[in-house]
Amino acid sequence: MDLRDLKYFVALAEAGSTRRAAERVHRSQPALAKAIDRLEASLEAQLFERDGRGQRLSAAGVALLARAMPLIAAADAVRHDIGALGRGTAGVVRLGSGPLGAEYLLPRICGLMLAEAPDVQLQLTIRMNYELRDSLRDGTLDLVLGFVPEQEDEFACDTLLEDTVVAVAARGHPVFAQRRVRLETLGRYRWALPNAAVASRVWLDNAFAAHGLPPPVAQIETNSIPLVPQVIAHTELLSFVSRRTLRASGGLLQEIPLAATTLVRKFGLTYPKARVPSPAAARLVALLHAHGRSLFEGQDVPERRSSGAAGDIGT
Repeated sequence: MDLRDLKYFVALAEAGSTRRAAERVHRSQPALAKAIDRLEASLEAQLFERDGRGQRLSAAGVALLARAMPLIAAADAVRHDIGALGRGTAGVVRLGSGPLGAEYLLPRICGLMLAEAPDVQLQLTIRMNYELRDSLRDGTLDLVLGFVPEQEDEFACDTLLEDTVVAVAARGHPVFAQRRVRLETLGRYRWALPNAAVASRVWLDNAFAAHGLPPPVAQIETNSIPLVPQVIAHTELLSFVSRRTLRASGGLLQEIPLAATTLVRKFGLTYPKARVPSPAAARLVALLHAHGRSLFEGQDVPERRSSGAAGDIGT
């Protein structure tokens, strides 16, 4: 049974004449008659009976009409849903992000995504980057938004921009009274840092080790980016954060200008090499390429979109 023939049958049943039905479906009367003949042959039943100059449904036709409407509606829904999946306007995207990316980038990107594709379902996981990579391996995430390594053999990486991580302290901290700040100077203070497995923390520990110094002492460990400025604002703790966090601190924090504690790293997407992103995931990637930098820098996004920022300590 051909679905198009079924639609022509419904048109004829509702119109009551071949001429009116043909006009409704924009087909010739002979083409419509052939469609009804095919349908009757496939069902082995007569669907219409003569009624003067018109036609009326037979008992089989009445039964078919009752069943045809739900079938056609279901088929239209399937066509719409599958088409939406193919266009990337529907489907599920499983996205992982580090805490800073979640704080500054995801709210804006999610808003843009849902404005373009309101039927897409976003499943967001906020963890540290090394934990998110485990989820990529086991297939429970499609993409990870965060900082990508300089060399990557296991996953594919798509760089969106660069970010700089620096040592910071509360404005007015005693370290700024030093005539010349050295790495060993920073080692005299305690720190608020991400945990020891996070890549930025590893980099900082290695920077101290490269100068023959013990690693910084972490008195507070946290993966909550908004917490850092508040935690160290009225203490002598130091921290190691993105300049994006520094700018967002509202003047509570000040950068400690030291080349030895300045990390330039790449921010972008990580995904499995062998897995092709779904159309919905590809749409999200396109939005990140189009607006990620302006969001990261805190600039206005064109048209109806408002400002935001992006970053990530979770690496």
